[in-house]
Amino acid sequence: MADSQTTVLRLVFGTETPGKTYAMELNSPKPDLTDALIRPVMQQFIDGQLVSGTNGMLTSIESAGIVTRQVADIIS
Repeated sequence: MADSQTTVLRLVFGTETPGKTYAMELNSPKPDLTDALIRPVMQQFIDGQLVSGTNGMLTSIESAGIVTRQVADIIS
């Protein structure tokens, strides 16, 4: 297998359980994403009560970021 790189948009939300968060990752995000584009979508997840994890419903926006992972094969 060849070396590979993946990029995801990681969204982190606060939950009903104090101190606990819920994270989701979306593959192949557009390179020009901004706070103004991401924040309203995250708020829709909260307002619409679309996700309930083990720590309860989503309650707040904690963070969002682009994560790039580079995998370098040692044995292939």
